[in-house]
Amino acid sequence: MTRDPQPGQAKAHAEPHVVLAHSGRVIAGAARCILSAQGFRVSIAEDADAVRAALAPGPEASVDALVIDVAMPDGFEMVTPARVAGVRCVILVASVFRRTSYKRRPRRLYGADDYVEIHHLGDHLPQRLRKHLGMGELYAQQEGFQAVLEGLRDRADDRLGRQTPEGLAALIVADLLLYNGDHVSDADSVDEAYAAVAGDLAEARELFAGIDPEAASSDRDLIGESFRRLVRGLELPIGVEVERESPT
Repeated sequence: MTRDPQPGQAKAHAEPHVVLAHSGRVIAGAARCILSAQGFRVSIAEDADAVRAALAPGPEASVDALVIDVAMPDGFEMVTPARVAGVRCVILVASVFRRTSYKRRPRRLYGADDYVEIHHLGDHLPQRLRKHLGMGELYAQQEGFQAVLEGLRDRADDRLGRQTPEGLAALIVADLLLYNGDHVSDADSVDEAYAAVAGDLAEARELFAGIDPEAASSDRDLIGESFRRLVRGLELPIGVEVERESPT
């Protein structure tokens, strides 16, 4: 259910400041357009250094929510400094649009509050931000925004084909990690985490091979290498358990 803003309502309360950490300029720009219409002040951070700068203390520093693309280098690791900085809400964004069997409902999110599928940045993201920040119901969708939403869905997986082999593997593995927070967080070592998600890693390799068959035919296991590297870089806090609908 949505509601129309009353005259002057947007000025009645300070707009919550959302830092949107996403390296895709088209996707980030479209999401900012939609979030701005829902009563948020949005800053875009294109890498982890820009996130750290946004979180740094200062006279203008006030971040209410951080939305993180999990495929951004050091993306998962931004949860802890966000908490230290007093950010009220952290939401992770899946990095791969395509449906895979590993896209099951995650129960642990590495310390974040929630997650959203990349193709739902335009509808689920504003809903969840408003819920976590206690802002009430959504404003009515403005005319013309349906085209923006469709553009987000159309662009969701474009970047898969523009990656280096190493970058493609990292992007796929980051997505896999989002949906396996419970298995990874419960593991006592990288090897144990690897064994716990072996089946999902096999599917990740199939996805990789379908996009870059030449790289997949090499002797290197880029998916396995990326998994071990990303898991070693994680601090593994006990994540917030969430109840969400199955990904659509």
